[in-house]
Amino acid sequence: MQNAMSPVCPVMSEEHARLDKLTKFMPESMYNDYLQGRALEALQRYRDTSDLEALEEMQFFMHRITHQVIKQIEENVKLREAVSEIERLNIMASIHEGYDG
Repeated sequence: MQNAMSPVCPVMSEEHARLDKLTKFMPESMYNDYLQGRALEALQRYRDTSDLEALEEMQFFMHRITHQVIKQIEENVKLREAVSEIERLNIMASIHEGYDG
């Protein structure tokens, strides 16, 4: 089965490899801004020229943006679960400290 993040088009495959390298050097917010900028540039190019390659490029970057949003949502869920677990453990600890046996 093909990886869902692997593009079918060879040109976008090269871009995918470049983006993977960028994630190692850019903070996440800067990376997200970069993706949005590239998607908007491709969209504008498509509107101006009706070039299907620009449309494909825009779709590729929008897919990457969607992937980033889903990744951030998953991280947020994990963080909330961790906070809930800490709160639960704090309650248990306070109950245990108040227990005289």
